Amino acid sequence: MLGSSIVIVSWIFSVPILYQTDGPVLSLFTAISLWVIVSLRIATKHFHLWPFTANLAFLMIVGGGNISSILMLLSAPAVHINPKSNLVMTSIFTSIGLIFFSFYEILLYLRRTPNRFWILDDILIHLALVPGGLSLLGHLFQNPTYLSMSIDPRVGVSILEMFFMFLLFLSTILGNPNLFLWKFLKGGWSNQVTFGVLFTNQYVAPIIYLLFVGSGEKLHPFGPEIFIFFAGVIATLGFLLFQAKIQENKT
Repeated sequence: MLGSSIVIVSWIFSVPILYQTDGPVLSLFTAISLWVIVSLRIATKHFHLWPFTANLAFLMIVGGGNISSILMLLSAPAVHINPKSNLVMTSIFTSIGLIFFSFYEILLYLRRTPNRFWILDDILIHLALVPGGLSLLGHLFQNPTYLSMSIDPRVGVSILEMFFMFLLFLSTILGNPNLFLWKFLKGGWSNQVTFGVLFTNQYVAPIIYLLFVGSGEKLHPFGPEIFIFFAGVIATLGFLLFQAKIQENKT
């Protein structure tokens, strides 16, 4: 929340942090979305009279705003995008991650994380990390497509943005002890090692592939590495679902 506040103030005074004209920056709209999500968590925890409906309303605004941003970036012609404008929109990948986080927060305010086979809360949090994984590939191998850079090069996933989203992810999983992930990890070191290998493989496997074959031709922004990455994501989520089903059968 403090970091988002600093970014918002810097944009208001026209001195955005780590601003560059030819690369991705952390936009004002991204900072506002992060600020709203974290502020609602703090308000709900420390103000007992904080209205429940306010959480839903603000999260709907965040989710809907990011959906609108995606649609505008996908539909706006190149002539309507001004790279010299002071207005920098949220990148498509970041918006996708914020939408998943918003949906997760809405569900969490409606009910506690249920103890059932369909571990929707764990899935939403995991899917919210997918844009960050693709952005990591983009930064390591200088691929603008994986950085979600559109016509305006500033509209992309910056290093600072990835850091903020990672902090949001950490606070999300640490703030919910009812996630199935924690129950599985408490099963012993073998569970911890297995999940660690699966989770790390999502990011390591495509990186190793790109290190061996190169970053790919410029004419093909997407390569086999994206399928390797999503295969790792599916493997991790499928494994957790399988373990949740086993635990449900035992109980």
